[in-house]
Amino acid sequence: MKENKQKEIIISILTVIPLLFTVALYSSLPDKIPMHWNINGQIDNWGSRLSAFYMPFTIIGLSLLLKYIPKIDPNKRNFDRFKDTYSTIRLIFVVFMGFMTGLTLYAAFNPSGVHINIIIPVAIGILFALTGNFMPKFKQNYFAGIRTPWTLANEEVWIKTHRLGGVIWFWGGLIIAISAFIVPNNIFFIVMIFTISILAIVPCIYSYILFRNITKTDIE
Repeated sequence: MKENKQKEIIISILTVIPLLFTVALYSSLPDKIPMHWNINGQIDNWGSRLSAFYMPFTIIGLSLLLKYIPKIDPNKRNFDRFKDTYSTIRLIFVVFMGFMTGLTLYAAFNPSGVHINIIIPVAIGILFALTGNFMPKFKQNYFAGIRTPWTLANEEVWIKTHRLGGVIWFWGGLIIAISAFIVPNNIFFIVMIFTISILAIVPCIYSYILFRNITKTDIE
């Protein structure tokens, strides 16, 4: 219990740091803030100075959403069964979003000095890998995890699908992160989309096949 409270405090602090950091730098920020990069790592969309607050407020909003959404889940009691894991996932998310905020602010001062086409894919790959590492510990719920009609209908399907999904997400994340360094930009985009598609589609198909086999066995 004490460890979980400490983690909640850390999450709360990390949630507001990007906003405080942005406020501190606001007066020295340039008039234009980079908002988007193309697959070649070139800035293709700019925003006003006020755009710097977009990410910090998004972090706060999503962080609060992730904190309180278990209270409205029909299976909210299950969140208590993986409370520590869920808190860790929230912590990882806040760190990831905070990193993205810092990257945007740095790029505002030094637009050509950020290898965004490598940094962001590596960060996304690590995010997938870390999530996959904890995924087998997820319990049945309607908001976090691989939520297909078949995993939500059968706990055994949920458990086995998340075991497989955890492995696929972990290695898929590593593939994305490593590919960012060794695959040319024009090909990497295809590699990343294909890998993410595998991460999304394979567990869904597996959960259906598993559910069908289990229910067929039960009928027999």
